[in-house]
Amino acid sequence: MHRKIPHSVLMMSVMLSSSAYAQLSCESSYGVITRVDGVLGQAMCQNQSQIFIDLVKNLEKTNPAYTRTSAAEVQGRFNDVDMTLHYAAHSNTLTFTSPELNIANQTFTGSTRKESQRMFTDWLKKSGVIGQIMNQQAKTSASSPITGAGGMMPSVSSSDFNVGWRDSSNIVATHNVALSSPANALDSADGTSSANTTSSSNNPSSSPASMLGLGLNVGSYSIDGSKDNVDTITLPLSYSFNIQEHSGQKIIVSLPITLYQVGKAKGYHGGVGLGYRYPLNDKWTLTPSVRYTLSASADRATVASVMSGSLMSTYTVPVGKFDVALGNMIGYYKTGKFKTGNYSFDPKIKQTMLRNGVMLSQPITLKGKKLAVEYSVIDTRYVGGNKPFLSRMQEYGVTVGLHKDEVAQNKKWSSWRGGITYMRGKNVKGFTGNVGYWF
Repeated sequence: MHRKIPHSVLMMSVMLSSSAYAQLSCESSYGVITRVDGVLGQAMCQNQSQIFIDLVKNLEKTNPAYTRTSAAEVQGRFNDVDMTLHYAAHSNTLTFTSPELNIANQTFTGSTRKESQRMFTDWLKKSGVIGQIMNQQAKTSASSPITGAGGMMPSVSSSDFNVGWRDSSNIVATHNVALSSPANALDSADGTSSANTTSSSNNPSSSPASMLGLGLNVGSYSIDGSKDNVDTITLPLSYSFNIQEHSGQKIIVSLPITLYQVGKAKGYHGGVGLGYRYPLNDKWTLTPSVRYTLSASADRATVASVMSGSLMSTYTVPVGKFDVALGNMIGYYKTGKFKTGNYSFDPKIKQTMLRNGVMLSQPITLKGKKLAVEYSVIDTRYVGGNKPFLSRMQEYGVTVGLHKDEVAQNKKWSSWRGGITYMRGKNVKGFTGNVGYWF
């Protein structure tokens, strides 16, 4: 059986154990070090949750002096959250404490120590405490799979923003169509718009009814205090289609899939989003979106879903031969419970995010073909209470691709683009390279 001793009874042990955490010096999200009868073993640090579980089940691997009757204290780290496990001499009762989780002296008593350790690992997997751990990790770590570098919420907000942001790009294939109002707007298969026009693009019949977008984004982020980079590969798939002829209104379906890796630990984010592009005039477009996303990683002990809604505004201003585009988005993101096998967790994270950017589009000519070079700066920040550790990020990007006017004049051509982005945030910096193709 396992039981929880009242917090006030053994408060002193919490204070003593919290001071011992400094002994576990790890640059990884998981680690174990065991003190047996005053003799400290070797710190064992890894980036996979199962290794932590295996070490807790086999304490003799962490300290050769350990026996079934030894007094033992284990300092551990699980998903960047510190904790202690303790055996008194000649006792089978395993005591768990984590001040970060507000858990004091949770006990597990089996007929043997092996059984007590099994009871603890079962409780860790099935009690819902991992949801608490994921919540705490988001507050203290830049490598959180939910809110950290390459995490689910930043990835979702980026996808939402891009659905509307491309509305101001001169690279994705677009064609002007007449609006019912005196103004005009560009009709884009990927929700794109620009203030520039050409004689070839003013023909409403040239506007494609639908368009498929394929892409590949590869990112790598370094985190201060961690030996492991966060590496990501994203396939940003999209499909868009007209819902009202000559209005510029479109439905955009996006299906981004992200694979990420932290050292040897792997995981994924994947989901579906639905956006509605509504041009107010030839310069201003609104794009509300909803999205449902899943994140899962056995290696990182993470299973969660995120439901989100956002509203994106894009406004384009011509400045000579350039276009200056402003993008502003507000989004609400909430985790939910997701069940896989016998496990079901909800980290109970709710966040409101603002994402604001400015882009300068410059037309150039190369070997007789019209291209566009686009320079962008995007600021992302969380607002409200309970902000995550990585609460603000800035991105600086350069993208080159075939200008939409060139595509309009050469119907056999499809749009392509390639670019690079530098990202920085609290204790994080990294680069992302991207390519895209629309047809």
